[in-house]
Parts: sequence; C-alpha cells; structure tokens
Amino acid sequence: MTDGDQNISVAALYHFARWAGFADHRAALYEVAEGAGVKGTLLLAAEGINGTIAGPRAGLDHVLAAIRAIPELAGVDVKYSGALRMPFGRLKVRLRKEIVTMGVDGIDPLHAVGTYVDPGQWNGLISDPETLVIDTRNAYEVGIGTFEGAEDPGTRSFREFPDWVKARLAAGAAQGTPPKRVAMFCTGGIRCEKATAYVKALGIDEVYHLKGGILKYLEQVPEQESLWRGACYVFDERVAVGHGLAQQAYKLCHSCGAPVSAPSADEGGGYVEGGCEACRQTIRLA
Repeated sequence: MTDGDQNISVAALYHFARWAGFADHRAALYEVAEGAGVKGTLLLAAEGINGTIAGPRAGLDHVLAAIRAIPELAGVDVKYSGALRMPFGRLKVRLRKEIVTMGVDGIDPLHAVGTYVDPGQWNGLISDPETLVIDTRNAYEVGIGTFEGAEDPGTRSFREFPDWVKARLAAGAAQGTPPKRVAMFCTGGIRCEKATAYVKALGIDEVYHLKGGILKYLEQVPEQESLWRGACYVFDERVAVGHGLAQQAYKLCHSCGAPVSAPSADEGGGYVEGGCEACRQTIRLA
C-alpha cells in the first residue's frame, strides 16, 4: 500500500540527540503542525524527538522540514504509511524526560547501541538458533502479532523491560546457556534501539536491532518470504496494520483498551459482537 492509495499520510518518526534546548521549540512546532492541518503526537526531550503524526502529505512534509531545520534533529528517521481517514483526534506536542520511557538513568543510545539490521537481512539473523530474539513491545501488542520464534517479555509497559531482560540473561548464564547474540525489535525502532543500549550495558557484546522496526519490515519484505505472524499494533485509530502496511480488521476493547480482532459486519450492516481475551468481556464492535 502506498500513500497514493490513502487519503491521509501517517509519519512515524524519532531521533536520539543531545538536545538541551528542546523545550524552546514546543510552541513553534505546534504552530507549524496546526497550520499544516497535521494531528497526532510529538514528544520532545533532552534525548531527542519521538512521535506519530498524520495529515495531507504536503502538510507532513512542511512539519518534517521544520523539524529537520533544527540542527540536532536533522537526521530524524521517518516511516510513512497511509490511512483512509484521520487516525488522530487532535494535535499534541509534549515535553518529556525521555522520548521513550525506560526509567533507567545513564542509558544513552548515542554512546553505545546495537547494530542495525536491514529488513532484508533480518530473517537470516533471527532464524539462527544461536540468536535470542526478543520482542521489546508490551503484551497487548505482542498478543496480535510477532516474529516467529521471538520471546515475549509479557510486559505492561517499557519500564518493566529492563528488569525482565536482566533476569532473562542472568537465568541463561546460570544454566550455562548464555545467548551468543541478542536481536530485538519493536514497532518503529525506538524502543529496541534504547533496549540495545541497555543490553550492551549489561555486558552483551553482540546485540542487534531491526532497522525501521516492524513497520519497515512489513513494508519491504514480501509476505511470502516473511517470518512475521499476525498484525502489528499501531498507536492510532487504525489499531493494526499488516504486510504492505494495509490496515487490519481490529478494534479497541472499550473496557480495557486491548486490540480485538473485529468480526465482519452482519448482513444488516449493524453491530456485531466480539470477545476480548484480555478482560474477558463481550463487546460490541462498530
């Protein structure tokens, strides 16, 4: 699916940087995005920028030009996809301590980070039995899709990941089965990039992460060659995408917010019922 197939373009972006003056740019970036008809969220912190925004492609280009005009953010990484309608209700530009919250002091991806692996080389890496493959996302995301053979930490937030991976590596060492290498992935690349910095700080030398995240893999790797199974959760009203970044048939449970596979509409075009495994509720899906 290309941007031309959709009415709205969606840009997932992030960049780690040493950006002491980040707070001074909040108002200006909000004004530029609002004027360009762009909605979504941008998070600004001393360690860089993170966010997902949507709007007409020309509007996104205008906002991204403003971001790249900031010297510290000139190398911002962007992944595009499409949506049939605006997937965000409003625009938010927020200041944060971290652009992705791990909660561990001193972890700096600009100091030490894992090795990027392009989507085309990812299958070979994770198919090696000596590679420990870890999904750094939360349990509700992993529940609807992940890579074949990947371990699920079962976390509710990224703050829980450091304790989990530290315990996992320690257990392997105690059993005499430490991994030869560790490969990690997430939706767009930001969580697994920060996770690789943490794992290297634990003393693991051979650490890898998927460049561009799951989104870039689903965009570039043909479905017939893919080791991805299921759908990829996204943090907007599309809920999930699949190969080619096509929107998938998922809704959010109104009780707990978990993604739920949406059944087809009934013959009358009305509501249908679906079950949420996360909270065991029967919910009505539009």
